[in-house]
Amino acid sequence: MNTTGKKIFQNTIMLTATEVVARVLGLVLMMAVARKLGPAAMGIYAFGLCFVGIFEIFVNFGLETYIQREVGRDPDIAPQLLSQVFSLKIGIYSICLGLILALLPLVASGAAKREVVLILSVAMFFRTNMTATYAFFRARQISHFEALIRIVLRLTYTSAGVYAVFTGYGLNTLVSIECMVLAVAFFTGWWIFIRKIGFAKMRFSLKQSIDLARSTWNFFFIRIVQTVFNSIDLVMLSLISGDISTGFYSVTVRLVGAFGFLPNAITGAFLPVLSRMRDGDKKAFHDLFRIYFKIVLFIGTGIGAILAGLSGDIILLLFGEAFIPAVPTLVLMAVALVISFANWPLSNAIIAMDKEHLMLKIFTACAGANIVLNFFLIPVFREQGAAWATIFSQALLLFLQGMVVGKTFFREAHILQIAVGPIISGFFCWGILYTTASYFGFLVVKLCFGGMVFVALAFLTRTITMRDFSYGKKMIVSG
Repeated sequence: MNTTGKKIFQNTIMLTATEVVARVLGLVLMMAVARKLGPAAMGIYAFGLCFVGIFEIFVNFGLETYIQREVGRDPDIAPQLLSQVFSLKIGIYSICLGLILALLPLVASGAAKREVVLILSVAMFFRTNMTATYAFFRARQISHFEALIRIVLRLTYTSAGVYAVFTGYGLNTLVSIECMVLAVAFFTGWWIFIRKIGFAKMRFSLKQSIDLARSTWNFFFIRIVQTVFNSIDLVMLSLISGDISTGFYSVTVRLVGAFGFLPNAITGAFLPVLSRMRDGDKKAFHDLFRIYFKIVLFIGTGIGAILAGLSGDIILLLFGEAFIPAVPTLVLMAVALVISFANWPLSNAIIAMDKEHLMLKIFTACAGANIVLNFFLIPVFREQGAAWATIFSQALLLFLQGMVVGKTFFREAHILQIAVGPIISGFFCWGILYTTASYFGFLVVKLCFGGMVFVALAFLTRTITMRDFSYGKKMIVSG
């Protein structure tokens, strides 16, 4: 268990750091593109990413989560499973590419936009297969290879892209660089897979592809329903309340969504191990889940409290005075963020228990509830109505997932006891920041103060103790 703990800790840190670096470099590139190429080129690029991204959901087919679970349980199946995954993705990609080519004349006016979409369509092939390879690395607890590839990829793409943009090359060159870098990363990932995991002998079997599709069917539909669940509010707000309300709401969604990589990265380290423990020692399963849940909720409540307490300063600095009306919405979305972080571990516990068919029903119900809530709340409260709909929907998701894992699981994993401390700490941290932040100068100082306040409150409420640090040290050095 000590070796397992050490691997979980190392992979969590590795994946989180990788996500932070990737997002910062992505932001740098987007700022360069926006400033140099202008809004028209940015519009074309955004359209291309969105249009191709719709088809990428189908090509991914929910396979990444399935890979982490199954290979986490039986590492020896990795080479054969990679062959099956690649065959299935080739078939789905071919269909999607045909649909893109058929729809392109209808949805993309102008040669420049069509060329961008075509290049991004090729890039989609490499990216979707690359993410599948990353899932194998996570399942085998060798995420440092994913970190290495992604950081080198981002550094190369960002530096080459910025150079191309500022030396006069256009958008087509930029997306071509992206495609080439993704291709190199894809082949590098496969080379590492062969060296460290095993040789995947490629044999296309229609029967195996159909069987794999059936096995991942629930994950695929969960992915689609999750997309609707997370995106329908912006669409409905735009249709019902107009562009101004949508603009206010979109900046809060983007800001809160920027932290979504944290539970995702932590899950990448914990899910394979939880899946492997499912049929073993129940106490070990509950103990590991308790650590997983505690880490994710602690981080979520800290971020939520600071976002809510410093909402005015954050909005003013990042988006300007014109977006000050978005401050109350950001406070509400910070609450939704805390609930969503609590939902992450429960969702993955359900997956580890082989109950994803129930998750599909749960997410479908919550997506439907979200649509109904937005329909009634947006006309009255506009962007704040959409935020309230998100809070209620996330709360419903938390309740339903709690019912699926059951009372015994809650009791054995001490979930309710764990949740009390972070929530109390977050609430008082928000209150202190709200009342005292005006006495500090720069936002950086306020953020540091907020972090120290939350950690101090976490110690006072025994959310974290010196025993946690000792256990963490033991996880790192033992093995």
